[in-house]
Formats: sequence, structure tokens, C-alpha cells
Amino acid sequence: TWEEYQYSPLLDNTKTKSFRLLSLLPGDGEVPLCCRIQNFTLDHAPPYEALSYVWGHKDGREALACNSDLLHVKHNLEQALFALRFPDRPRFLWVDAVCINQKDYEERAQQVRIMRQIYAKAERVVIWLGPRSPNDEHALRLARNLGRLSTSREPSPEDHFALFWDQSVVKALIAEERAGRVPETLFAATELADLFDREWFSRIWCVQEVFASREAVIKIEDIEAPFSELVSAARYAILIRERYLPSRPLEFWGVVASHKYGGRPFSSVEDSVGNLEKVLISTRNFHATDPKDKIFALMGFADESKGAVGAYTPPESNSDATGTILIRTLVGFIASQIPGEPQQPRLLKIDYHKSVMEVYRDTTRFLLRKAPRVADVLGQVQHTEETISNPHWPSWVPDWSRPKNTSFPAAMPLFSADSKWLLQSDKRMSPAEPNRLYVEGYCLDHIVRISDHIEVDVNERLELELLWSQLFDCSILDGYTMSYLNGEPLLQAFLAALMIGELGSFVPEDYARRCRFRFAVFGT
Repeated sequence: TWEEYQYSPLLDNTKTKSFRLLSLLPGDGEVPLCCRIQNFTLDHAPPYEALSYVWGHKDGREALACNSDLLHVKHNLEQALFALRFPDRPRFLWVDAVCINQKDYEERAQQVRIMRQIYAKAERVVIWLGPRSPNDEHALRLARNLGRLSTSREPSPEDHFALFWDQSVVKALIAEERAGRVPETLFAATELADLFDREWFSRIWCVQEVFASREAVIKIEDIEAPFSELVSAARYAILIRERYLPSRPLEFWGVVASHKYGGRPFSSVEDSVGNLEKVLISTRNFHATDPKDKIFALMGFADESKGAVGAYTPPESNSDATGTILIRTLVGFIASQIPGEPQQPRLLKIDYHKSVMEVYRDTTRFLLRKAPRVADVLGQVQHTEETISNPHWPSWVPDWSRPKNTSFPAAMPLFSADSKWLLQSDKRMSPAEPNRLYVEGYCLDHIVRISDHIEVDVNERLELELLWSQLFDCSILDGYTMSYLNGEPLLQAFLAALMIGELGSFVPEDYARRCRFRFAVFGT
């Protein structure tokens, strides 16, 4: 009789960085899978590849022979192993679901801490996108041609929207198709966009797995192609759909392509994609089997994981950014010299023993307390009936497992409503009340009227006149001649409010026109 596979313990991970590798034994066709699992250290491991894939749903587990015992894996992993198996020789793979004892919380935490190094040491990362569809080859050919054309025209770094709205490349490709040089472009366009809809592109762990890789390839059954070719076409897939869906992970992959394969560094911190808060916001709509991994999966490549917890994190506001940074830096230095002022918090730790709420709460408090101690993260809170009715969920803690109701492009500066000064919080924080947040503030104004809730389908345009009529009794055309409290045209103030002050304190002559354009973009 076959017994369930039992993991042999790893050595002390602090010194040896011990981990396991799966040796996939050779076989052909439908011959059952056989494998061995062996313990190694990172410094003395044989050449191996790391698998990046989607775990899939909890149900539907398959059994394979492993070290003369049975190892149960999910169906998607079984499909990947069949596609990766060599007919004549074993293949060393690192597969998180089976190389980590998922029932051992301590081991999981240890392995997550070195996961970035595991992927970085791999000869290459193989991205399993699943079974092939009839038109996958057409989609990949289109991605290759888009990449070829885009290298001939690189947008200026000052243009935030060039990375996502550069239609010249798409138009050039269509022109080549019409001239007979590139066939089936329009046919493959939908297939390319659909390829980015595969579940892998919304899995949170995949971000670290790709970013840490020396080389990454995609695998769709017998099709294999460089990942850089596909992901570089992400921003054009947005145009191909002819509408912008800012809440989709597709936009984030466009940024990854620009930074990892386009030579634009993510952060001033080496081997980092940026500060934890910014990455959390950018990956808000990604998914994880364990909700705690919405935090833990990012800790291997954010600024804070690199010992830069004390480094200054620029605020997400674009309003008078230079002055804000100077003032906050000065105030931060003065505050650090005052006895009793809270010091920099300790680095976050990966702890699977904590509940989801505790992980999210501690992360939020960490982001509030680290320099420059601003309240930007509180803008990520979105209350639902479930959170309001849950007495154990603090009202100031964002539920990172829930998609954001509204969002903006990653290339667009975010609005910050707080001041240039430090957030005075947590001075009275009591260990006996970890769910309570103490803040100090001022009453600036009172809300007089709230417009009706307006729901618009993602494919419909939100009419300005409809919003205007909720607040004013006159025609929107009168907004050009009517004045706001500060003397600017009422329509200009209205448009600025719709864009939540995105242009900051700099008001160009064509401000109203630019506001109308940007609102037209995001209102579709």
C-alpha cells in the first residue's frame, strides 16, 4: 500500500538557506508521473528551474509517485509537470506547492523569506499559462511584432501616459498588415488581449517570481516563448481592447515591462520595485490563495525588505512635491530629536500564525509610523456591509484581499489629501488596544450636499452634464462664466474636483481642457 509522502525537515534556514528540489523523472505521453524530492542548500544545489504557475482551486487533487510514496498535487500542476517532463532525463524543478511543507507554518515563513533568492538562483523561471488554445501562436506572433516596433520609438519619461496611450505603434502595425508585411494582426489582437486574461497574470506571487528571475519563459503546452516578448505588449493590449480598465492587473504588468525590460529602475533601493505602500496599491486587485500573502508575497522585493525602513518614502501627492519633501524631511529630523516621539518601526515579519486581520492591521500601522509618517494608506480603506458589521475588523485597516472599487493608472500621480506635516499618531498606542488608532486633526469644513450614487457600465461614457446637474441648477455651459470661491471659473473647479486635484498646484493656461481630456479618458 502507498502512504502519504512525509517531508524530511530542513536544516536551520538562517545559516544554510536549505530548501528542496523536485526531480521530475523522465517519461513519455500518458505514463504516470514519478518524482523525487531532495534537500539542498542554495550554495550547493544542482542547476534547476523554478516553476511559476497558478495553484488553482482547492478541489481536484491528483496523486503522483514520490520517493515510493504518494504526493497529492492540484490538477493544474499535474498538467504543467506532464508538459515539462523530459523523455530521456530527469529535470530539477523548484515548485512552491510541493517543495515547501505547506502544513508547517514555521517552514513556510522561512522559505518565503528566501524565496526571492530561490528564483534568482534558478537557471530560468518557467511560467506555466495552462493548456493551449487554437490562436495562441497568432497572439504571441503579434506580441513579438509589437515589441519589434515599440523599440524604434521610446516615449519620453516626462509623459506619464505615453507608456499606455502610445497608439502610433499599434497604427504602424496595422499599416504593415494592410501592406501585406504582417498578416492577421487584427485577428490576433483579441487573442493577445485574451491571453492576458489568464489567471496567472492576477496571481500576487507571480510578481516576485518574474522580477527575481534571470530569465523567464512562458510555457503553453508545447509552445515556449520569452516572457519579455509577451509582457512588453501589455500596454498595447489595453489599446486593443479600445477601453481602459484601470482596475485590471494588466496595467501593472505594463509597468513591470517598462522597468525590468526597458531599463527604468523601479526604486532608488537596489533590487526593489518600490516602497511597500505603492506596490500594495498597484497590486490591490491581484489574488492569493492565502489572503495573508497579499502582504507576504511583496515583502521580498519592496524597499522595506532591503533594510530601507528608515529611508524616506516620497508621498503619493503630486501637489508641491518638492516643498512637501523638504518640509517633511526637516520636521522628521526635528521630531526624531524630541524625547517621546515614536521612532522608526521595526521591519515587518512574515508570520503565518497571525490572522488575516492582524497581518493587515500591523502592516497598516507600520506604514503609518514609518517615515515620513503620513496618512496616505488610510485612503485605501473602503467600507462594505461586511466590514462595517464585523466588530473585529478595525475601521482604519484596509482589507487588501478585496479589489479596489476605484483606481487610477499606475503611471498617474496619486492624490494625497493630508498636509506637508507629519501625521501625529500612535503616541498613545497601547499594547492592550492594538486595534485602536489614535490620531489628531482639525475640522476644516462641513459637507453641505452629496450627489446621488451614479452607476455606469465600464463600456459607457460618464456624462459631465449628469454629474453637473446633481450639484448645480444651471447649465454646465454657465460654468465658464460663473466664478468659484477662489475666483477661478466654476467649471474649472468642478473638473479639478472630478480629477481629485491630479494636476496639483500647477495650473496651466489649458487646465480646463486638460481636465476635460483626462476625465474623458477615465470616464470610458
